[in-house]
Amino acid sequence: MSGGRVAPLRIGYVVKMFPRLSETFVLNEVLELERRGVELTIFSLKKPDEGRFQPQLSCLRAPVVYLEDIASKKGLAALTRSWPALRPHRDQAWEALDRAFAQPDGLELLLASAVVAGTAAERRLHHLHAHFASSPTTVAYLASRLSGLAFSFTAHAKDIYLNTVDAAFLQEKLKAARFVVTVCEFNRHHLLSSFKGLDPEAIRVIYNGIDLDLFSFEAETREEKLILSVGRLVPKKGFDVLLEACAILRSRGVPFRCAIVGDGPERGRLEMLLRERRLTGAVELLGARTQAEVLAGLKRATVLALACIEDRDGNRDGLPTVLLEALGTGCPVVSTPLTGIPEIVASGRDGLLVPPGDPTALAEALTSVLTSPSVRAEWARRGRRKAEERFDLKKSAAALEDYFRARRRVSVAFTQTQPVASA
Repeated sequence: MSGGRVAPLRIGYVVKMFPRLSETFVLNEVLELERRGVELTIFSLKKPDEGRFQPQLSCLRAPVVYLEDIASKKGLAALTRSWPALRPHRDQAWEALDRAFAQPDGLELLLASAVVAGTAAERRLHHLHAHFASSPTTVAYLASRLSGLAFSFTAHAKDIYLNTVDAAFLQEKLKAARFVVTVCEFNRHHLLSSFKGLDPEAIRVIYNGIDLDLFSFEAETREEKLILSVGRLVPKKGFDVLLEACAILRSRGVPFRCAIVGDGPERGRLEMLLRERRLTGAVELLGARTQAEVLAGLKRATVLALACIEDRDGNRDGLPTVLLEALGTGCPVVSTPLTGIPEIVASGRDGLLVPPGDPTALAEALTSVLTSPSVRAEWARRGRRKAEERFDLKKSAAALEDYFRARRRVSVAFTQTQPVASA
């Protein structure tokens, strides 16, 4: 550090697939960190297979290392080449080997971690950070054992709630991380109550942020009676509940049009349900769309409906990004009170929350919003104000950068309503 300037941070980001249409929060976070002067290297376990990319990807400066291409062929070579730098941690390397072989796909993950550790040594990275507590964090953890480099990770939803999560290994990773970020207070409480012996100060809440300049609140005319819903077509999003609610609206003579944006394994079942309920023409499945297209839809819609449920396997949403985007654009929200959603929507004040899996309650809430323009206008203003106070991407990225820079643990967990403690 010289002349009062802070030396640039060099951070390695480990993710499962980069970029991914449904994980715009990762790309947005990376871009904002770059705007703050952080130098990033992205390690992606898999190559993207969706064929469509967010336009803002063109702004990315960070190199992306695709581990599936090189881990099996060059993982050991990377480890050998970097061994002079990694040798001081050879005892931990043996522990990493033992831990890797206790996991499914352990050898593949170990070789990937060798590439990460070797590349981190070559590029003199200061820290590793993973998104999702599953395989990306396993790779960051093993790479940390190989290199001595500290790591952290962000826990989201399915990576901590699925019934198939290896609880013992997750606890090991939680304890080994220098700090853990999670996206809502509900998740933080779950982690601290489910995994004993964790340091509460090491489990920190940083809400996913949105670009408030992009998701701006304007007083443009919205399309009357347009219900929008956005998300991957998977059970936890409750799209079947939304279709049943739409059938109730139609039976009651409530005028509406519903557009569902997203794709996924449930598409065939939803198309069949749409035909069975005779909703063709009233409801449209639009498929996957870019963030710019979602933004246009949010600015046009009368209401955003997200009928989240808890799936049979324990899967659920943590903090659905589209709800934050709706607040930012002044689009009223109807959703359910699962996990972190009540931290986004205060029912009756800036949106409505109804019991999950209840299409009748959902239909009644949608009717209320569709027929109350003055209420919608007030909720839009309150929602935008909340987005500015709690879900600003600039604030969340600044908090994360502070944690990366810290040489000791901060005294309190971060939320957007608390000041960030300095190290």
